[in-house]
Amino acid sequence: MTRSSIHHYIYILGVMTLAVSMSLSHFVMGLASFILFLNWIAEWNWREKWENLKDNKEGLLFAGLFVVCLLGLIKTDNWPMAAHIVLAKVPFLFSPLIVITTKPLTKQELTWTYKFFVFSTIFCCLYSICYWLTHTVDDIRRISIFIDHIRFSLCIVLSIVFCIHILIENNNAHRLTTCFFSGAIILQIVYLFIAQTLTGILILAVLTVIYIFYLLLKMPKSKLRIGLIGLMLAALIGIFAYASIITLRYFKDNDKQKTELRTAMGNPYEFDEESIIECGHRIGYYVCKLELEAAWSLRSDTAYSDLMEQTLIRYLNSKGMHKDYAAVMALTDDDVRNVEHKIANYDYTRTFGLRRALYQSFISFSIYQKNNYIEGSSFLQRIELWKASLSVIEGNWLLGVGLGDYKDALDQQLEAQHSSIAYKHNRGSHNQLLTFWLMGGILLVAYFLFILVYPFVWMKDKVTFLYVCLIVILFLSVLTEDTLETQTGRMMFTVLVPLMLFSNKE
Repeated sequence: MTRSSIHHYIYILGVMTLAVSMSLSHFVMGLASFILFLNWIAEWNWREKWENLKDNKEGLLFAGLFVVCLLGLIKTDNWPMAAHIVLAKVPFLFSPLIVITTKPLTKQELTWTYKFFVFSTIFCCLYSICYWLTHTVDDIRRISIFIDHIRFSLCIVLSIVFCIHILIENNNAHRLTTCFFSGAIILQIVYLFIAQTLTGILILAVLTVIYIFYLLLKMPKSKLRIGLIGLMLAALIGIFAYASIITLRYFKDNDKQKTELRTAMGNPYEFDEESIIECGHRIGYYVCKLELEAAWSLRSDTAYSDLMEQTLIRYLNSKGMHKDYAAVMALTDDDVRNVEHKIANYDYTRTFGLRRALYQSFISFSIYQKNNYIEGSSFLQRIELWKASLSVIEGNWLLGVGLGDYKDALDQQLEAQHSSIAYKHNRGSHNQLLTFWLMGGILLVAYFLFILVYPFVWMKDKVTFLYVCLIVILFLSVLTEDTLETQTGRMMFTVLVPLMLFSNKE
């Protein structure tokens, strides 16, 4: 083995380790990045690197994002935080440079990188599902054991894309291989619905629609093509109609007329005229708290508290039942266990389904409308953060507020607005475009969007199906998350994007 081949094998090992660790370990991601950097220096073949750089000079645009980020230092006052952010963004500079100046991976090596990414994601899915089945989980997001559930959902969607790519590229593969990657797709889709990660589900849905329409448009013009496009449109309309029906049924007031004023035991019902509607019924209607406490003591050994009472009332309401002694006694043992585990809606127990995902957002929206309370909904909190970010940007649109000061400025704006989440400091914008705008102004946002669009206009010969999918995943995620402020997001953008554009020359 030559010195050059040894360094190339270390490079392959580093890239594959990075692929494995994206869904598994932040520490290993950092270690793999450090190994790649040391190997890049130790190669000491600067003339060859220079020739590779000239052949792939477009890659400097991605490395240039780090330089443009430094403009955020102009207005920075919080230098310790700025130094921390600059250090975290060093991969913006070196990762693209390492990929474009190193001997490119072969098609087979690149495919194995994708496979290792899939293997790691499958392992995490299986481990998380086993954890979910063997533990009591109050918040379903906590079953993502290794990394944040949002970033893990992005890994899952990308892994599904890799599985499809591998199946297409190896259509004559062994039947066992086909079954494995087909099963991997099903497993990962099931996990997305179990974990209720709407970000991942929506991105996967968008990619699916784009890809199906792409395949249909590639078909020769015929009645079959027209029929399939019509069928696809009908399916989309059907999904929209189903979601609309769910929404209407949820908010429909079925308790406009009080049909009963007393329980079967003769006690009066309480009727809270200001109570919100959930699952078609007003939560505060047909409530007899005296009977609830008496019946609960017979059905459960769990102490009856205010929180337990509210959970029980909502659970009975979700089943369309009155909130009295007879209703509690009619609950099944599974229902009682659900209430003990603080599950406030029967539909939350569904493993799959659109209702489970939508109902949690609906109740948060209803509480926000009534009490201006947003802490129960991550979506409403995002809207609050976006509004605060835009307020800060309004007076600092050109240069932002500084690389190290953007979180401080956002915290101050939330306090000025008397926001209910003002006490939660260092939250960030939960929108990468707004975050960049706060950090370095309009130029940083414009440059980031430019490097996303550039390959589609001036590098069309290098744009592949995988690259399009990765960019769609990243772009949709940055609309609701600070994706590039996380290690997994940075590695996707600074390593996988250059790999797909510049690594494989076959």
